[in-house]
Amino acid sequence: FLEGQTLRDALQAGGPLPLPTVKSYMLQLCDALSYAHRNGVIHRDIKPENVQILPGGHIKLTDFGIARLIGEPNITQNGQVFGTPSYMSPEQVKGGEIDARSDIFSLGVLLYEMVSGKKPFTGDTIVTITYNITSVEPPPPPGAPPWLVGVIRKAMAKDPDMRYQSADEMAEDIREERCSDPLLAAANGTGTYPSPFGAAQQQPTPATQYGTPVPSSGPTPSVPDPFAPSTPTPAPTYAPPKPILSAETRNFLGVFFLVVGLAVMFVFAIWAVNLAYKSYVTAQTSRAAAAYYNQGVELYNKGNLDAAEQMFQNAIRVSPLSEYAEDAREGIYRIMISRAYELALARNAEALMDQAERMVEFRPNAPEGHYYLGLAYELLGDLEMALREYDTTSTLAGNDKQGYGKAARARRDAIIAAQTQSPTNSGALDTHTQPTSPRPQSIPHGNSDIPYQPGNLRRE
Repeated sequence: FLEGQTLRDALQAGGPLPLPTVKSYMLQLCDALSYAHRNGVIHRDIKPENVQILPGGHIKLTDFGIARLIGEPNITQNGQVFGTPSYMSPEQVKGGEIDARSDIFSLGVLLYEMVSGKKPFTGDTIVTITYNITSVEPPPPPGAPPWLVGVIRKAMAKDPDMRYQSADEMAEDIREERCSDPLLAAANGTGTYPSPFGAAQQQPTPATQYGTPVPSSGPTPSVPDPFAPSTPTPAPTYAPPKPILSAETRNFLGVFFLVVGLAVMFVFAIWAVNLAYKSYVTAQTSRAAAAYYNQGVELYNKGNLDAAEQMFQNAIRVSPLSEYAEDAREGIYRIMISRAYELALARNAEALMDQAERMVEFRPNAPEGHYYLGLAYELLGDLEMALREYDTTSTLAGNDKQGYGKAARARRDAIIAAQTQSPTNSGALDTHTQPTSPRPQSIPHGNSDIPYQPGNLRRE
């Protein structure tokens, strides 16, 4: 239990804080963040509710419950992004990699709210808030001194490289009441920001351009030259009268173009928000798929095939079109091969048949499923179907490095040889031609000659 109140309580009770109080609180917060960052910890959820004001004006930064060590993944397995939307940095909103500078951005948002009593980024929905964070510059807090405006702007820069690079650097500017970036601090003392397009420049007159003084008021008198030759006045040219629009027509056209312009702006705004939201969702689902896939690989390498398959299925479910989903499908197929191999060793014909049919359905043009289907038919004594599946395997495999084509041809030749030697017993293999195991030693994945390597799955 901590005495005192949260910063949120103080802001709701009294509104904006006095400048000396703001400085004191910010210096203490910068010191706390500097200590955390030096020890490799990112807070990720800086907000007024997590700032405790103790008696005597001392500050405690609380709730490190979702903090993470620098270098750890930024998402959970389901792609959830941690943090409170109004205080998140642009890179945190997009689900990108974050570092200590993300906390600096959140601290700038907190400083803005302490000075103005309002959040810089608001909206009716999370989509609107996140769009404003990534794309909109908030107005400067009213009444803030120019140096403080510059500090806030630098802390809340969209690009992390343009922000303060450490909490100590930000604290130094606050302590000295300055902004180390002259482009962000208003040099004229007005507290306004420089325009991104530059100030309008007045074109110099010839007199001012070359340093000649000119009168400050009144037009320069024009004196005609009495010795200049007279120039004949040109005859007036005839111009056809221009059509004149009535007042009603002009008003109608003005309103029409205004409505069209507003409609175009509205459509563009909806498109921009939708694009930002789709980018946000895509980033999160892709990272979630990566987390599921990597966990599946780890379980797979440990031999926990059931749990690994579930993780691979989750990766496909959250982001079916991502590269991780494709890798997850490869992982699932390898699990199928492992199970089929074990069933073949156990000579469990019925279960092997079911597993092989699943493999063929999963990848119809892959040779492995047809090979194990041939083994299942051979174990059941249906040699005609076994030969058909071995022929299919040989056709699909060709000269594959895995050796399924070669193994299928060997099984096919063994069956034909057995039928030739014992035509009366063509329905099943005799003890001389029946292999000691469901597949020859040349078949890859699982035997001692060519071991099956789960670790070959790519991990991101």
